[in-house]
Amino acid sequence: MLTILLPLIVGALSLLLLSRQPVQYGANARVLVTQMPRQQDPAATDLPDFNLQYSWSSSEYIVDDLPQVVRSAAFAQDVSAWADEQGYDIAPEVVQGSLSSETLHRSVTFSAVTSNPETAVALLRGVIAVLQENGLEYWNRPTPVGNGLSVAVLDPPGSAVPLGSNRDIIIDVALRMVLALAAGVGVALLLHYLDDTLRDANQVEDQMGLPVVGMIPRE
Repeated sequence: MLTILLPLIVGALSLLLLSRQPVQYGANARVLVTQMPRQQDPAATDLPDFNLQYSWSSSEYIVDDLPQVVRSAAFAQDVSAWADEQGYDIAPEVVQGSLSSETLHRSVTFSAVTSNPETAVALLRGVIAVLQENGLEYWNRPTPVGNGLSVAVLDPPGSAVPLGSNRDIIIDVALRMVLALAAGVGVALLLHYLDDTLRDANQVEDQMGLPVVGMIPRE
């Protein structure tokens, strides 16, 4: 009974809880981030541009640090301020909890997940705008050219799409029911192992070492 009842209860509760969760929307944007090279002396045209080589090398370190910058309170505060100027009320805590990033070489993919599709897109626009405006200020580095950082948009923020589907909910509920079934079987086996009740004459003779001379029926 336990092995059947437990999965049914878990499945019903999981389906109820998952169906009541608010819909989350996700949007992505991809940028190419590089450090701007210093301006070379026009009179030194016969010399190789070492500043350009240094720019490409140092860009890798900047991109490696960028996920930490995006998750920082200072960055979240700046994005929140930008959103406020655009007419969006997005608290810094919401910015930190909604944004994530993934790097590949010098490209960075930003992701925003919120309960409102417009907010997700606005967050990504704010991330790009703040990086283009502030640049290397988050690294506390001198910026000889502009803000010192070039942020080229490869894939602009697209429309936010709902995350999860009925198929995902069904799979999640099914997995939970399978785990509950396994747990129910394990508990049933454990209870059976711990049960020392003598149920028939053979068990009495085996456990007590005495012959059974009579039995009293229940009725």
